[in-house]
Amino acid sequence: MKTIPCTHRIVDAVCAALVLGGVAGVAICLTFLKQPSLFTRVITGLFALAYAGMAVAACGLWRGKQLGLHWTRLLLLAQVPLVQTPLFIYGLSAGAAVNVYVGTNFGIGFEIGSRFSWWLGFSPQNGWIIGANVVPIALFLLLHQVRIEPDPDRSGDAAHELLATPK
Repeated sequence: MKTIPCTHRIVDAVCAALVLGGVAGVAICLTFLKQPSLFTRVITGLFALAYAGMAVAACGLWRGKQLGLHWTRLLLLAQVPLVQTPLFIYGLSAGAAVNVYVGTNFGIGFEIGSRFSWWLGFSPQNGWIIGANVVPIALFLLLHQVRIEPDPDRSGDAAHELLATPK
């Protein structure tokens, strides 16, 4: 497989989309932090941290950091599952989503923007759905081909030259 340098335009576009999606997700979460339920505020705060992590990891990838690449991949995987049961609901997307799902309802759903949905307990939804968001799967596979260049040799560094100077 061909590797892609982290400075490629496609990688830059992915980073920009994830940063914008992360910022939008944090903004959405901040509107829900006014809820009276402490449990709702805690869960919403955790989703806000996940969105902020997506934005920070994408910035790290854009700057060519190996840790940014690893965290971006990991946080993309958190956006893949789509689950809805009468007792539990989970869905997370940042930027865009193409959800493919089966269950009592089946089909394909398209979304632009950041969204999270969660529910623990008896939900107002009666059916069940199992699905996947294919956008983060595609981005994960794309980022699997990205290589991070090692830092350039620091032999020209002034401190290094001072140590190498004979006395």
